[in-house]
Amino acid sequence: MAGVEKQTLTRKEIIHQKFGVKAIYRIEEVHVSSNECLYRCHLQLPEFSVVSNVFKKKKDSEQSAAELALEKLGIQSQDDDDDDITVDEAWNDIVERIKYIFSDEFLSADHPLGGHLRAALQRDGERRGSLPVSVIATFDAKINSRCKVIDPSVGSDPSLLMSYVMKAAAKLPDYIVVSPHVDSLRRKKPYPPAIIKALATHVKSIKVEAVHIQCTVGGEEVVKPVTLDISSGRYYLDIIAEKLGLKDGSQVMISRTIGKTSSGYECRVYAAMPKLKYFDNSWKAREKRPINESSHLEKSRNAKASFVCGLDIHGDAIVASVGYPWRSHELEHDGVTLKSFYRICCGMSPNGIYKLSREAIIAAQLPFSFTTKSTWRGPFPREILCMFCRQQQLAEPIFTLSTAPVKPMSCILRSYQKLKDSESDDSEYRYVSKGKKETPESGTGYRCEVKILSKSQDLVLDCSSKKFYEKENHAIQNASLDALSWLSRLFDEGDVDPLQTCYTSEHLDMVFQQRILMKEAVPRGHFRNIDERNEYEDQIRIQSITKGSLVSICYSVYLDVDADFSSDGKSKKELIESNEEIEFEVGNGSMNPHLESVVTQLAVGQYARFLTDAPAEDLFVTAATGTQRDRSDIAGFEYCVRLLGVKGPTEKQIEADFFKPSLSKQRLEYVVKHIKESSASTLVDFGCGSGSLLASLLDYPTSLQTIAGVGISQKGLARAAKRLHSKLNKGACNLKSIILYEGSILKFDSRLHDIDIGTCLEVPFYFLASFLHQQLL
Repeated sequence: MAGVEKQTLTRKEIIHQKFGVKAIYRIEEVHVSSNECLYRCHLQLPEFSVVSNVFKKKKDSEQSAAELALEKLGIQSQDDDDDDITVDEAWNDIVERIKYIFSDEFLSADHPLGGHLRAALQRDGERRGSLPVSVIATFDAKINSRCKVIDPSVGSDPSLLMSYVMKAAAKLPDYIVVSPHVDSLRRKKPYPPAIIKALATHVKSIKVEAVHIQCTVGGEEVVKPVTLDISSGRYYLDIIAEKLGLKDGSQVMISRTIGKTSSGYECRVYAAMPKLKYFDNSWKAREKRPINESSHLEKSRNAKASFVCGLDIHGDAIVASVGYPWRSHELEHDGVTLKSFYRICCGMSPNGIYKLSREAIIAAQLPFSFTTKSTWRGPFPREILCMFCRQQQLAEPIFTLSTAPVKPMSCILRSYQKLKDSESDDSEYRYVSKGKKETPESGTGYRCEVKILSKSQDLVLDCSSKKFYEKENHAIQNASLDALSWLSRLFDEGDVDPLQTCYTSEHLDMVFQQRILMKEAVPRGHFRNIDERNEYEDQIRIQSITKGSLVSICYSVYLDVDADFSSDGKSKKELIESNEEIEFEVGNGSMNPHLESVVTQLAVGQYARFLTDAPAEDLFVTAATGTQRDRSDIAGFEYCVRLLGVKGPTEKQIEADFFKPSLSKQRLEYVVKHIKESSASTLVDFGCGSGSLLASLLDYPTSLQTIAGVGISQKGLARAAKRLHSKLNKGACNLKSIILYEGSILKFDSRLHDIDIGTCLEVPFYFLASFLHQQLL
């Protein structure tokens, strides 16, 4: 019907249409600080479940979870505005946007492009008023989004995006002067003098610290500090161009934001921009791309600069924090030191993200296992993986949970000997199944698949653990950690073949395509401790602190400078890193192996000093407090460490290490077995506490009609009532009544009569012995 607007369903509405009440949303609060709370949504569907990322609003987390579910189902949502725009409409929008950018009104706008335009009007000669096309392509979001409608690959190919801008500007011959030889645009009709005079401001000369990445032929790049002397009235891109040996700012390519300085200002990479040949409208029909002359540049590829910004950089590059911000006409700037540059590089890898978050570049490293939330320190693996994906301009990771079937204890006991005989070599991986999707533990187990896609939905990583976990969160965190460990090996060691898809089968089902993540292998040796864990695994030493313990230490790390390189001819110590108090979990790889080797042999209050070789230059410059030295100057590292305290592993951790399945599950299976054998209809749990046993019994089909709990704590009974009420609301059961009594197991209770089975689990033995003694009397 004419005039009727097409209604677009939200992602959540699409899920509701398909599944109705079978789609269950559960909101989880994520406390990032005492004053801030974020939300994560768990969406349970009949066949699978998904978990959203964290958001400030509950409804956003629900929509994100619904979107992930739709992707898993292969259903496309239709709520993106760009999806309804045709290619011709996108071209028209770009043309109109360029015309508006060069209007009188936009010149005074509080927009980064407004600042560049005002600065361009201060340029001399024929460059006056010329705006580099790279500036428009970098700072205008609408032009970026419309170019992606024309070709989604422009997100990873800025030279193609700039070609589209130039082509669109050429459609305004009466308004815009296109300068193809210098890759810039200029308004044909001059701006009114009154407007220029009103916007004219006196800019003071400034000096900006930056980092110069010099490209050498056949060798490693040289990273040196450089000063940008931006004098009054000069365009800062022209100054950068001079440092790079270019004619002017129109030849400078600007990267996306790669990180921030210590003061929070954005950093970008500036390098030579490739020149593009123009093309006609028929290239897409011929399935050809415009020819990019940069593919045959004579200058060598700058691997370090390319790694940092994700672009193919040839020749020298400069990393600087300078530009025009939103809502200000002033040129904003901050110094980029070698330390801040290397910290940005460090933050590119999962291992580096963890090190920076702990503020322990030398002492900390990404753990290889996740045990419990209570002992984990730093951001959780899931959050680190999300941070990594954002840093690498990838789509948010997709988490999909699957469950294992319930296996009764009797089945496990019967098959235990066969399992022991046939898979004795795999005893270390008791949860690992070879090929079959099942778990040797009773109850329901969770397994998580992590999938990482590019912005254009190309597969980067598909990681599915073969291991099952008792809790959903443990499955998600460990699957995230598996993916992070794999990516860390790539970034820190650089030993994965970029031309091959990689598979592993030991305890992961994994597919990884490196060429989607980056064009070439990343440089080797980035932010990897020279310490090798294998050196210490084979050494026999006496540990006074057990695995799973939480240790608190204070430490300092000094740089030993060789006397030959010291100004006074004497060896010196320079402080690199220190921490007055920091906690690490023992045995999960979160601590530098050298440090853990020493700490685990100390008693509380003891102090130790030891020497090690120095790690890679990138690592100690990242940690250094102003130190700028070549690695050849350094004799090694000196550690000074004191053990402040130790918290032993919890009973739950010890139980998990020694009992498979856990004792609580074994007790539960034992109770269920006797209920079924006796066909009991009534049960009372003495010392029910918070109702864990009673609530667990609701998950099993039994002959019980009435269950009761006796507890001495009113708070415990209140928690039990809340837990049981919540469980009953989730699903139906055969029980007719559930009764909770306040009372002591040491006293006779006339209310408890005609009971078929009585349980008394996890009650201190001396209470139980006293109770039995009274009953016998």
